Amino acid sequence: MGTLTKSAALKTARAKPLLTGKAMAVGVATTTPAWSRRMARALGGENVVDLLTRQHRQIKLGFLRAALPGPWRRRNFDRLMRLLAVHEAAEEAHVHPVARRALRHGRELAARRRGEEKEAKQLLVALWRTGPDGAGYLRRLNEARRAVTQHAAREEREEFKALRKAISPSRLRMLGTEVKVTQVYAPTRPHRWVNNEAANKLAAPVLGPVDRALDAVRHRRAS
Repeated sequence: MGTLTKSAALKTARAKPLLTGKAMAVGVATTTPAWSRRMARALGGENVVDLLTRQHRQIKLGFLRAALPGPWRRRNFDRLMRLLAVHEAAEEAHVHPVARRALRHGRELAARRRGEEKEAKQLLVALWRTGPDGAGYLRRLNEARRAVTQHAAREEREEFKALRKAISPSRLRMLGTEVKVTQVYAPTRPHRWVNNEAANKLAAPVLGPVDRALDAVRHRRAS
């Protein structure tokens, strides 16, 4: 077979253009397992930083609603405690461990966040035991609100901003999926000793169903 002429070679090259940057990105994305991409799409594929920051806003609003007097205080209190419990469980099980491994000075950063969460959880346990009808409720609610909002601000400023730079967008979305899955099964109230990665992963399949069963019984009695 004869060799290609110069003009034929140029024509062949023009017929097969190089991949664009977008096409190359698509090719790289296909290296992610298909099941993980399907799960991310099914759960919305939300960036973990955006997800947790949005929940921080919901928590701040939840504290305000839980302070309001009236017949809805108990329901608002229960919603706040549930959101706080599942939010912290997912952070301690997934986000802080990733920050510890991926960020510069990540070990010290994650240790500070866990220490803050441990202190806040003690306040939340006391608040849970007091309940919205107990003596000193508003004082305990305000103490917990200050600790939680200060902790959330430090997370957003120090940890979340660094994670957004250090972790790829696809990994951040998958981490968001892991957080959402964890929150489906996590305990719905604060437990003093559940305050690290191992404890949260062990507690979810045990305390999660127990908490949800107790929630269902309490709601039936209240209705």
